[in-house]
Amino acid sequence: MTATTHENLHSRQLQQDVPHRPTSPWLWMALIVAMFAAAFVWLRFANQEDVAPAPVGERMLPATETPVATTAPAARTAAPANSPRRSAPAVSNREARPLASNAKPTYPPAALRSGVQGSVVASLNVDTRGNVTQASIVSRSGERSRDLDRAVINTVQGWKFQPAMHEGRAVASVVRVPVDFRTEQR
Repeated sequence: MTATTHENLHSRQLQQDVPHRPTSPWLWMALIVAMFAAAFVWLRFANQEDVAPAPVGERMLPATETPVATTAPAARTAAPANSPRRSAPAVSNREARPLASNAKPTYPPAALRSGVQGSVVASLNVDTRGNVTQASIVSRSGERSRDLDRAVINTVQGWKFQPAMHEGRAVASVVRVPVDFRTEQR
């Protein structure tokens, strides 16, 4: 039996006796995939509370079966009624959301007969219980019509909302609602 010293472990002969095997390319690919997966998971869950609310133009109005006046955002993001819901984490910050049971503004018959078309944007003050406390028209495009303005104001004053939340508490907020009145269906 021979004793191995430190000098003997680093000798050229021992290094030549042990074959050096290169690292498998599969191992490198697995390492890269694992790093990307870890980065994705970290990015997905790191800043969930810092999500900005949707711009006014992308907010959803309640959907109805037969739209008479079309709303700008339509119901693009509405989920089907029979889709399974996932439990959501507690919301700390969010904008006020209109309830699906809210009626859409109807096209006034006099304006429809005379071919008046245009877009109206209403500004709604929503209290902490989700009720509209004040509604006003903030902008118009197309033909100006008091009938269109009145139809929007009369409808949205009765709307109910899920109130806006800030740090887990209901707060009063201002919501802008765009409504398009067009005589032809596109």
